[in-house]
Amino acid sequence: MTHKVLGISAFTASAFSAVLLLGSTAAQAGGCYGSSCRPAPCRGSACYNLVQTPPVYGTIAETQLVRKAQTHRRIVPAQYDYVTEKVMIQPARQIPHHVPAQYSSIQEKVLISPGGKRWEVTTDAHGRTTGCWVYDKPQYGFRQRTVEVSPARTEYETIPAVYTQRQRKVMVQPTQVLHETVPAVYETRHRKVLVSHGSQHWQKAGY
Repeated sequence: MTHKVLGISAFTASAFSAVLLLGSTAAQAGGCYGSSCRPAPCRGSACYNLVQTPPVYGTIAETQLVRKAQTHRRIVPAQYDYVTEKVMIQPARQIPHHVPAQYSSIQEKVLISPGGKRWEVTTDAHGRTTGCWVYDKPQYGFRQRTVEVSPARTEYETIPAVYTQRQRKVMVQPTQVLHETVPAVYETRHRKVLVSHGSQHWQKAGY
């Protein structure tokens, strides 16, 4: 707390600033009466007046705490967003296909009779028997034959994978706890304080 004296106000009434006389009270010093002593009746005695000084007050400024500093906790929820991604809904696959063997017909020359030398006996018109060597030529012919052009095989057809797009919710920022501090609040208040106490003393009376 800070104290600061702003000013001093002297609460001095005009009635207190004047010299208070004894009035009807008898002065204890020298037997004088009244507001003043005349030389004749006092016969050389001194007279005094009772003077009173009022107390003096001033004003000071005080800094006082109105509200303490406070810390508030604030929760910031997580933030989400959507992302588009490519996903496979069906993998690539292969489908087998059977290809049968391929055949064709061809014509080829084949040996029917190899020919050669043979002994042949004949009888002529006169009844004579004659034996001769006869030479035969080879005999050829043509025939159709089926031959395999390409063997049977299996061929595979590749079906590519199937993809699609979909949106997925993802967290882009996790939940956060924030602490916010509100500073303390002070204000200045003024208070009247006693600067000096009042006093009283005897003061020699003058003319």
